[in-house]
Amino acid sequence: MQVQPVAPASGASAGFDQSSMSGEPPFASDIWQPQPEGLLTNPVHSSQAELIPTPHWNGEESVGGPCLTPGWLQSGLNERANQSCDGQKWLQPFSGRIQVATPQDSPVPVAALPADFRPWWDAPVRAPSGPALQVAIMHLVEGALRYSSYVQVVSTEPRILSTSVVEEQAAFDWRGFLETTYNDVNEPVGNILTTGTLDERYKDRTWSSLGGLRQDNRLGGNVELSQQLGGQQNNSRFLLPNPQATTQLELRYTQPLLKGAGCAYNESRIVLASINTEISSDNVARELEEHLIKVTATYWELYRARSEYLQRLKLLAAAEAAMNVVEAREGVDAVQRQVLRARAAVATRRSEIVRARTSIQNAESQLRLLVNDPALVQAGGREFAPVDSPLMAELPVALDQSLFTALQHRPDISAAIREIRAAAVRLGVAQKDILPKLDLVANAYVAGLAGQTDIGRSLSVQFDEGRPSYSVGLLFEVPFGRRAAHAQEDRRQWEMHRAFSRFRLTVEQALTDVEVSVREVGTNYREMANRYHAMTAVTDEADYLFDRWKALPGADDSALLLLENLLDAQERVADEEASFARAQVGYAMSILRLKQEIGTLLMLSPLETADVAAGSVPQQR
Repeated sequence: MQVQPVAPASGASAGFDQSSMSGEPPFASDIWQPQPEGLLTNPVHSSQAELIPTPHWNGEESVGGPCLTPGWLQSGLNERANQSCDGQKWLQPFSGRIQVATPQDSPVPVAALPADFRPWWDAPVRAPSGPALQVAIMHLVEGALRYSSYVQVVSTEPRILSTSVVEEQAAFDWRGFLETTYNDVNEPVGNILTTGTLDERYKDRTWSSLGGLRQDNRLGGNVELSQQLGGQQNNSRFLLPNPQATTQLELRYTQPLLKGAGCAYNESRIVLASINTEISSDNVARELEEHLIKVTATYWELYRARSEYLQRLKLLAAAEAAMNVVEAREGVDAVQRQVLRARAAVATRRSEIVRARTSIQNAESQLRLLVNDPALVQAGGREFAPVDSPLMAELPVALDQSLFTALQHRPDISAAIREIRAAAVRLGVAQKDILPKLDLVANAYVAGLAGQTDIGRSLSVQFDEGRPSYSVGLLFEVPFGRRAAHAQEDRRQWEMHRAFSRFRLTVEQALTDVEVSVREVGTNYREMANRYHAMTAVTDEADYLFDRWKALPGADDSALLLLENLLDAQERVADEEASFARAQVGYAMSILRLKQEIGTLLMLSPLETADVAAGSVPQQR
């Protein structure tokens, strides 16, 4: 497999800079194919396929077809933090490890498999024996992304978190307000200046209404524009005019100059919400990869179980043939002990058939659970017949290119980079909070007054007469010692240190996983090749013993020993065939695991994913 390096994408640098940290928030026999009526719909929005889009393709489409990944997740996959400027800078120290990476050759030479070899059970495994549903890896993978309950659960997390971005952005929206009161006062007079006389109670009726707009802006300031309307009427000689209307148009603005000032500080919550959404998308990508791995592993388990079932049927047929021969020879040149030994072998092999059949049914049940497509769930008693066969050709894998691709595309590395960004944002906020509070407070207003509760006249007067009143001032506050702010900064510094340490650990683990996966691809192929040669040798031995047993009948101990050796050789043939089938599956899964470890599994088209799951690697585009 030749994994081509991916050119780094341009991106923003690290640091407490909103422009570098913000991001948009962000996947009879029939050939079974997922049905469109089962599409997952977004529980919040009415548009179908917004969360899981409808793939518009068919089985005959070229490799360059649409991607399997849900649309919202695919856009995030193309913008992973690995390829940003800060991500490339932090990944640069690991390039030296890639340059010196060399694959280790096996000390034991291995003869390759014949190019035209196909195991005898491959065609029968894929041929339905009765009413069946033929299943292909491509359709299973597509169906899992479309119908799986697990996929629906994990795929909603980024959508849920993306709403928090809107919530934080809404903190800067304009807000309208309205306040109104009415007071009716009737109280005794204790001061002649209240009404001008002590002969009556003070009676006063007032109403007021205050409405306007408020906003907290991204610089940290607060602006409020309000219009006040009011009216008053009482029995005091000192209220002129009486009754009267009052109005006042006021503009207030408060701007932090130190603590709490600046766009970076006030947009930090938006940035953190965006980063959390992006981290969630990276985590979902990893979980979807694991789910697709499970689907493919279960498919190959079905293939292996059906292979073993056929192998055990063949083994049972060989034992029955031997039993028929010794039963026919009983009393001629076969003794009772030979007959009993053959019957015991037949009984043992029949019991193994039951277990092999149960393994097939278990794999089919697991596929129904993982894919959850209605066509599979409602298949009734029909068997699932695999369509794809595992690849048996050796694939060259470039370790250095695999390591480089992993650094560029692994979602866990992307998530670790985003964690560093989030820690940097929190640290910047904590450093800003150390500063003392110094706010500029400004206020300006115009007022009007008119008799006979004439609101219209009062509104006109507030603009026509006089000039605006205003005031300007500063508000300063600082806690002695600022211990809480310094403790907050220390905590954020340690969180930053932890984020970098976790990033380094994640990258080291990723590179180790890739090295192991590359090694496993070669190891699994060599194991499969060795299993082939072992299977061939044991088969030749069993054929030789069978021919000798047929040619040398007799009732002595040598004939009984030949029968025992023959039955034992048949068992070993079945065991080696089962081991070869397991090696086939292991080789196919090791290639798929490698695609997962380098972080490109969800970037494949449907046909490419099917090719990889079957054990081949599509050409990098």
